[in-house]
Amino acid sequence: MRASWLVAAAFLAYASSLPVDYFYGDQEPIEEGEENNAIFGRELIGVFNPTKEIGEVSGLAMSKEGHIVAFHRSGRVWDEQSFNQDETFNKDLGVINNKTIAIIDREKNTVDEFGEGLFYMPHGLTIDHNGDYWVTDVGSHQVHKIDAKTKKIVMSLGEKLVPGEDEHHFCKPTDVAVAKNGHIFVADGYCNSRILKFDSKGNLMAQINAAVEDNQSSEFIVPHSLALIEDMNIVCVADRENQRVQCFSAGLSEGDRTLPTGIPITSAIDIGRVFAIRERNHYLIGVTGKSEDVEAQMFSIDMKTGKTETFAKGVRNCHALAVAEDGTMYVSQLDPQRILEVRLF
Repeated sequence: MRASWLVAAAFLAYASSLPVDYFYGDQEPIEEGEENNAIFGRELIGVFNPTKEIGEVSGLAMSKEGHIVAFHRSGRVWDEQSFNQDETFNKDLGVINNKTIAIIDREKNTVDEFGEGLFYMPHGLTIDHNGDYWVTDVGSHQVHKIDAKTKKIVMSLGEKLVPGEDEHHFCKPTDVAVAKNGHIFVADGYCNSRILKFDSKGNLMAQINAAVEDNQSSEFIVPHSLALIEDMNIVCVADRENQRVQCFSAGLSEGDRTLPTGIPITSAIDIGRVFAIRERNHYLIGVTGKSEDVEAQMFSIDMKTGKTETFAKGVRNCHALAVAEDGTMYVSQLDPQRILEVRLF
């Protein structure tokens, strides 16, 4: 890993790093228990099997109650038949009629399920400070807010089943992050490779493009995951195919000294294909996928000092993660189809 420090205004920059893989099947399948036997032997990682079977988990989050929330694809699989050449979803597949959101307690009991008849190809998930759910659907090219009490969609961004590149359309959006003040950040995504920021009513406020760095790509290539660190006024982007993380001013604060949205703050490069990042207690936690020159790994970065630590290697096909208050990390793998439980601190 290499981290570069880009200091802007009065910000104290921190260092970070990671990378990842493309979308549906460009990694070889692995057999149960094949990978990372040494780590499993140390009991750092265990398999977290919910009492009720679920599909491929593309998104993970922690609820206000401390439960694991899994956004999954039921029996659906993303393959070469899922999308047409113009990026539109194959309508013959239709909506997923089964429940796609599972709420699981720490004892692995499924305490609630919902989301049937709403989504085409689930992807990203986050939970805001009010406990409401936000998801991205790469099939419908939309971002949805789901009321935690009614379990109904109360807000949607993007036009259903219509990909595009203007301020009213997405193309396979991958992740979403929501601030306390209602600002919404969307990673868009597999086609457009941009980050869009909206106000609480869904009006476009800003677009964040990749920071220009020496000997680095000047554009995002599959921005796959977002981590919003509100008290540092920073949003970080897992720029998967560029094998890096770039962090920018989030533009959340007000006043004369506030940086506008999208000013480069810091980055971490040459870290492999970063699939997911999340922040907990000023640590950036991430997982990477297999690449030609970097082994798949799980890592943490101290946001205050820039110190990085790799705590697991060789666990492949990771796609999403969530971190509990006690530091336990939950990581989904698409193949084998399961959730891992990892102790961090």
